[in-house]
Formats: sequence, structure tokens, C-alpha cells
Amino acid sequence: MLELPETLKPMKLVFLTRFHSQNGMGGQHALKQRLVDAALAHGHELQIINPAEVVLDFNSSHGAIPVRWRGQPYPTVDLTLPMARWDDQHIWQVVDTLQSWGQPIAAHQRLPLGDHVTMARLLARRNIPAPRSWVLGSAEQIRVIMNELVFPVLMRSRYGGTGRKVAVVQHSGEAYSFAAQLAAGGQSFLVQDLPFPLGEDIRALVIGNRVEVALHRTAPLGFVRPKEDGNPKATLTKLSDAETELALAAAKLYGAPFCAVNLLRTAQGPQLLELSRVPTLNELERTSGRDLATPIVHELVAIAERMSAKSQAGPVVPLRRADASANG
Repeated sequence: MLELPETLKPMKLVFLTRFHSQNGMGGQHALKQRLVDAALAHGHELQIINPAEVVLDFNSSHGAIPVRWRGQPYPTVDLTLPMARWDDQHIWQVVDTLQSWGQPIAAHQRLPLGDHVTMARLLARRNIPAPRSWVLGSAEQIRVIMNELVFPVLMRSRYGGTGRKVAVVQHSGEAYSFAAQLAAGGQSFLVQDLPFPLGEDIRALVIGNRVEVALHRTAPLGFVRPKEDGNPKATLTKLSDAETELALAAAKLYGAPFCAVNLLRTAQGPQLLELSRVPTLNELERTSGRDLATPIVHELVAIAERMSAKSQAGPVVPLRRADASANG
């Protein structure tokens, strides 16, 4: 674990996120509470701000910052970290405004994790190994790729990932039936390889430009892949060079100070399964026996220190963060 020297200046940090209630806030291992406690233990303050309580008021006089929280000006902080979905326009408008008024922002890429078609294209362009995907525009097109499919396969709508929008399909009859259901919504949909082994994955916590810890996880009975937390078995594992390279490449694509990357060890090499914006620390800390909240806080403080050494004059026109390929 990389130990960073403590700053002499107490830092005030803000998470701007709708995920404020994620991961069971009441539990001691909830991401929010773990990071709030770790920041406090090291002399800093971490506050969670729900963007639903933030408005933009461009009628402010005397050049005051037009971002208001609970009826008051947005607090003066050393760093704001937005943890936002790519399509949450309100949060990104708030972030762009804060940045334009010179506020220190640790922004991540507007990575379209919820848009499976765009993500498949983005990963392919970046040469990031992931399960092979076919994008279909109609139910009839399933016939074109049928000879290439090795069942079971995963079928999912372009957007979302639960309920009727995703299914593990066992044979051609199911494929035709589910393709008709997906196409009825008028959107393109994906058919994806479901690489073996099933029922397991590798979860790596990436902080900054390093893999802090990695687990080999086994899914509960009947699950194709492990859950976010509460799996029956998790053990520490050491990543290969290829796995480390893949985890760091996926995290770099996202561009946030920290995230969790789920990989799969296959006969053809590691493949990216998923990237988690707001990973729970419960399973990671319990299995590793380590405090993982503190290195996250250290990373945020280091970013705040680097930004404080630069000019705080933000651009009037917000900087573009999204990869061009993520918009097409």
C-alpha cells in the first residue's frame, strides 16, 4: 500500500452524487460512512451533497457563484468529486458551472456505462478486451449470427441491465424469442458471449494509477457472476501483468480517482466484465483485512493539493471530458 505524507492543511472534500444512499449507508462498511470516518481520522472533512438539493441561480449579483445548495451558496471546498451517471445532465451542468467559477473539480469521464452499444464500440476502439458483442437492430438479424453463437449467451437491451432487459439465453429458440421482445422496444440490442468460467470473477480496486487490492470471487448458487457484495467465497489474488494492465486501462478510461474493475480469467486471457463507479468496501476490506478507505482519502487529498498549487481561474466555456467516441 502506498503511504502518502499527511498534508499540514485540513482539506474539505465533497462528493456530489445521487449515490448518497448506495451500499447501505447505515452499515459501518458503507462507502459513504467509511470515507467520512477515514477523512475525519486524518484531520479532513468529507461531505456528501445530493445534487437533488442543488440548483443553478444565474440571477446572482456581484459575480457570486450561481450554484446554491439548500438555499445557500455552494460551500467553499478544496475539492468536489462528482460521481455521476453519464446521462445525468443536471449534475454535469452543476459541475461545469462550478468549474467555470474556478472551483476545484476532480471530474471523471462521462463514460456511458448504461449504454451497452456505445460501450462495446468504445472498448473495441481502445483495444480493451471484453466479451465479443453483436449489435442487432431487428429480431430477424439474430439469424445472421446464429451460426457464430456458442450458448449460453447474454442478450440485453441497449440501455439498462435488469429485469426483462437482460437474459442468459440457453438455446436458439430462446434467442429468437428474446430477440423479438427486445426489438419490440424499438431500440438496438446486444448479443454477447458469456465467457467461461461462469460463477466467478476478479474484482480489483483501483486507486489513482495503482491496483490497491484484488479478490477472486465465487458467485452464489444460480448466479452467472458474483454479486456486488455478499458472495459465499472471496479470496485475495495476485493479478498477472496482463490483468493489471487491463484493470488500469479500464480505470484510466473512466478517469475517476478510484473505482472497482471486474475481470474474468479466460483461456484467451483476461477480459473486462464491468466497472463500478461506487464500489462497496465491505467484501474488499473483510477479505483483505485492510483499511481501504484511508488510501482513497489520501488520493483525494493529493488531488486537492495538486489543484491548489494551480490557478483556480476556471474556463468560461466548460472543458469537454467525454471521449468523442462515447457520443456516437
